[in-house]
Amino acid sequence: MQTVPIHQAKSQLSELIRAVEQGEEVVLTRHGKRVIRLIKEPETEQPSIEARRQAILAELEALRGKVGRGQPGFAEFWDEHKRERDARGGTATDDPEGTHARG
Repeated sequence: MQTVPIHQAKSQLSELIRAVEQGEEVVLTRHGKRVIRLIKEPETEQPSIEARRQAILAELEALRGKVGRGQPGFAEFWDEHKRERDARGGTATDDPEGTHARG
């Protein structure tokens, strides 16, 4: 690990970056106190936003295939639930999302 004063690092930045790229850790100091640590960026590459969007769309399409098209949707299931609840004399909420404040 190298420790370098900031005023000196200004003139050696390229060399310090090369050292970090080689795996060395560099600590910059001001008045003898550690200020910042330079470390190598991880090698893993982040997928692009478009690649993530495509992956999400593929997952959604696979899920739709599992659920099946033409099947009753949530609204139909919820209406059926309310009919059954009312037939039992239930008092559950009509707010399936739970978005209204509870008192």
